[in-house]
Amino acid sequence: MLVQASQGQSGSAHVVVLGNEKGGSGKSTTALHIAVALLKAGQRVASIDLDCRQQSFTRYIGNRQAWARRSGLDLELPAHHCIKYGETMQIEENENAEFQQFMEAVSAVERAYDFIVIDTPGSDSYLMRLAHSMADTLVTPINDSFLDFDVLGTVDPATYAVIGESHYA
Repeated sequence: MLVQASQGQSGSAHVVVLGNEKGGSGKSTTALHIAVALLKAGQRVASIDLDCRQQSFTRYIGNRQAWARRSGLDLELPAHHCIKYGETMQIEENENAEFQQFMEAVSAVERAYDFIVIDTPGSDSYLMRLAHSMADTLVTPINDSFLDFDVLGTVDPATYAVIGESHYA
């Protein structure tokens, strides 16, 4: 499998964002699979976990690292950054602190790596929207249920025709 980063004239990494405003859709799991597949294809991969509260992507990477150590395997791992949750009583202060961490993480890797894989939380947030705006590729995992699909589109229950866009779309 040949994978090439689509680095433009700026030489910046190709940004892959995993996003869906519904929790439990598989964003973190898919992010890990994408990062590992790119690493196995010989790409230089960095990753950023924007789900400051849950940190599933960060735990998955930590588990892979621990398994590699225990088993003596040389498993591929991305250069990983986890954005810490702002915990002040002021929303603006929290957003500023989280934004600063995110920009520092992106600046540290954008020119040294071929891909940046970004996992976003299952809710609307300032950083989630910012990451979406940076995406070269947006991956929106959904489960095979109308509950999950409803985040993307409105479906007629009788004909199953898509009759409109939902809030995330």
